[in-house]
Amino acid sequence: MWEGKMGGKNSSLGNSENSRISAPPGDFPSREFSCAASFQAMSAAGISGILELLLQQEENFSSCLARIDALIIKPLLQAEPQDPKEKENFQLFVLLNDRFQTLWNFTEENSRILRGKSQLENSGCIQDFYILWKGEVFLSLYIQYFVTFANFVVVQGFEQAARSKSDAWRLHKAVLKEFLRDFTSESSLGLALHVVLHKPFQEHLQSLLQLLSQLQEQLQEGSERDVVAAVAQEFGKLESFISQVLDEAVFTKELWKSLGYKFTDVLCVPERRLLEDSRNLPITSGCARSERLLLFDDVLVLIQGNSFQSFDLKLVWVDENCGEKLAPGLHSLRITTPEETFVLSTKDPQMKAVWRWKLEQAVRQALNGKRDFPLWGRSGEGSEAPSRRFFSYVFRTEGRLRGATYEGEWLWGKPHGKGTLKWRDGRNHVGDFQEGLEHGFGICLVPRRSEDRYDCYKCHWYQGKMRGYGICEYGNDLVYKGYFKDNVRQGFGILENFSAEHPFRYTGQWENDKKNGYGVWEDKERAERYIGMWLDDHRHGEGIVVTQSGLCYQRTFHADKMVGSGILLLEDDSVYEGNFTDDLTFVGKGKLSFANGSVLRGTFSARGGPSTQGGLSTAPEPRRQPDQLGLKEFPVEKRWTGIFEQFLEFLQSGCKEEMEESFTGFHIQSSKELRKSQEYLFCQRGSEEFPWKIEEILEDLPEHQEPESLQRYLEKALESSLHPLGKLLRAVTAAFQATYSGVGATRHLLAMAQDEVKFYSKKIWEFYRGLLRVALERKGRAPSEEVDPSLGKGPSLVLPLILPGFYPELSMLYMLQHQREDELYCQGIVELSLFPDVQLLEFLDVQKHLWPLKDLSLTSNQRRSLIKDKCFLSATECLQKLITTVDPRQKLEILRRTYEELELTVARLRGAEYRLPMDDLLPLLVFVVSRAKIQHLGAEIHLIRDLMDPTNQGGMLDFLLTTLESCYEHIQRIRLHPKENSHSS
Repeated sequence: MWEGKMGGKNSSLGNSENSRISAPPGDFPSREFSCAASFQAMSAAGISGILELLLQQEENFSSCLARIDALIIKPLLQAEPQDPKEKENFQLFVLLNDRFQTLWNFTEENSRILRGKSQLENSGCIQDFYILWKGEVFLSLYIQYFVTFANFVVVQGFEQAARSKSDAWRLHKAVLKEFLRDFTSESSLGLALHVVLHKPFQEHLQSLLQLLSQLQEQLQEGSERDVVAAVAQEFGKLESFISQVLDEAVFTKELWKSLGYKFTDVLCVPERRLLEDSRNLPITSGCARSERLLLFDDVLVLIQGNSFQSFDLKLVWVDENCGEKLAPGLHSLRITTPEETFVLSTKDPQMKAVWRWKLEQAVRQALNGKRDFPLWGRSGEGSEAPSRRFFSYVFRTEGRLRGATYEGEWLWGKPHGKGTLKWRDGRNHVGDFQEGLEHGFGICLVPRRSEDRYDCYKCHWYQGKMRGYGICEYGNDLVYKGYFKDNVRQGFGILENFSAEHPFRYTGQWENDKKNGYGVWEDKERAERYIGMWLDDHRHGEGIVVTQSGLCYQRTFHADKMVGSGILLLEDDSVYEGNFTDDLTFVGKGKLSFANGSVLRGTFSARGGPSTQGGLSTAPEPRRQPDQLGLKEFPVEKRWTGIFEQFLEFLQSGCKEEMEESFTGFHIQSSKELRKSQEYLFCQRGSEEFPWKIEEILEDLPEHQEPESLQRYLEKALESSLHPLGKLLRAVTAAFQATYSGVGATRHLLAMAQDEVKFYSKKIWEFYRGLLRVALERKGRAPSEEVDPSLGKGPSLVLPLILPGFYPELSMLYMLQHQREDELYCQGIVELSLFPDVQLLEFLDVQKHLWPLKDLSLTSNQRRSLIKDKCFLSATECLQKLITTVDPRQKLEILRRTYEELELTVARLRGAEYRLPMDDLLPLLVFVVSRAKIQHLGAEIHLIRDLMDPTNQGGMLDFLLTTLESCYEHIQRIRLHPKENSHSS
């Protein structure tokens, strides 16, 4: 509070060489160093008289300091010892001299100011009292002096100075006996020096307090009197402070005298003060672990025989409700430190109360980094030490933390909150702690022994172990993004190797740090992908291998080796069923089915070149072998269980906010994003339309149960990376892309992909219902067992909303599956595009009364029979929008509007409403399709058919889709004779 306000000996408060009045020792009229003054008749003197008395006080005090400086300070400074230990104490005396000189300068300056004030005619106002407007400086200088003085007392500095063997000091002792009343023998000189260097200051302070009391009596009630009262109160505190500082110093000095060198060499430092001793106020520690307990202002010390333990007070917690079973009549306190907990017991409840109060105040002051002013109040006063603290500590006892340094937040002796834990072997953990264990988000660096590199874990932790979502960047260029449990990879995760040698990526299930269950392995070096089952890091069970060359096979694996027969799908659509080698050579019994329907059965051999023993059947056979792989071997509900298990566990936990990122964090795909994802837990996260806390999401969720409101809510939720539904969508999207993009883009996996998308919509709907249930339960409302009939098609509601995330891969699979049909369709479109509009209408047998000839506006150089792309233009432009959306509902709606545009055009021609019969609709729609020139129309039709809402089946939209499909098939079959390609008008 008061430290650091003033300078040292060279302070601007005055210069000792030109402002002091020094007198030789022989001129002193008294044998005592005293600055006391008479207060007689002061009450009659008024404010002017008090000001005169203040001047007298300051001059007397300054003269006293001059005598002390001449007779005590200067001779002691000339007697510098040679012993190293004594030299340390001598430096303390040099510092004490600096404090002394600064205080003397301050007194001289104030005396000079008061003399100047007293010579003015209008002197005597309250502003003339320097002790009012320089009170803080006065307090600061006194505190600095007496703290340094006490430090010198603690190390027995005065006793050491009295024993100085300096010749100058030995001769000076004879002079001192004339002027130090307490110096009666050689042994009393230390005490005399102690008294003379503190008593005059105390007396001066007491005289100032009396003066302030007189001044307060002279003033009327008001602000001036309040100012004087406030200053007097602070000076009173200073008087108590000085008394307490001196008592503590003497108390501490006596302790060091009584203890052996083994203790004092380690424990004795000038600034340390003894606050309480169990020999003075009896208390014992449990299990007879100590003979004596010492409470200092910075440490708590337990002494047992010739050894001791010390505990930093910053990391000491005191609990009076320890709950320990004690002998009858004992009263206890539990002391908690980072590595030990013990009980202090006393028979007297009052002694327990005093010890508790002193311990609490000592801990609080140690945490504040400064002592109170004054040092101690009355017992029971003062706030308790906070339970939460921030401090650095090195663990010493055996255990996983031995030698580790923790810096961070503490609670009741254990790391709790945010902190950093560093081990000597280079391990480093930064993050959240709870009850001494890593708990919450944390970043852990683990050095690799053989390399100068680190494994970096950015993960969620639970009771000291990794658990939940995390990203690990290994020192060998591997990166894992996924879930952990008990410090090992467990559940769904992605492991990727970014090194130039053998780059790969595994996406799938983990168990006990190994690949186990369903997963996808992509070997980027061989351009090959494995989709299937794993066991202990080996391909084991059913699997599908896709190569970039277009080959695809399904086989059973055992410890990475192929066993039994399998299915090999060749690039030319031939299918081989049987055994084959790793280099895909046919061996043993097998059947090769060609694309034209021919079948070759027999025994295949690779010796001396491929050979076959068997027969070739040219009679076409229906294909019984599946063109689609994996449906039976990998049921969709068992493929990505690791993802859904985490989200289900989050629901079962009650959707606790602190667990959200741990369970649902898979939307984060980089270390930078992971760090940012933690920041949002403690600060605002931008202008998202959705609330960013799970508590707010659950509060808002029940308000959107009407169909239209729910549709909008789901749409926004799935677009948001902060909503649990959006997070789940991003997780399954990552799995889907790992399976079907790039090398995995083969038409033989279309059925698997299609099943997955439908299954995702089902699981997301179930998860939404789970969130709704939790939200309603929090509001005290029971979830309704009956579902709104309009919401019974929940997965169908979700499917169009999630489809954009899967559409690039899914549409590519559809295009590959229907590539041949689309090629025939494109050929038909090319040939039909050669016709002008009128000739094409005639070629397609469109009834002439349906021809929109009025729409053909001609110029002078045009002939009607040569115009192209003008008839049914609005319907054509409408149909072309089919490829602008991924939503099957919207695609069907575009088809419906195309039909309406056709009817509107015909109705306009006929001047009345007109319903197109099927016989008229089909050729008209073929015309519109041929002019729309939509690429991959077969893929579009089948995608709509497979993913459309089941409620549309058998209705108008289903009928229009069937009609479009018929047009598509009709165009595939169109093959015009060369002569028919040049119709004359």
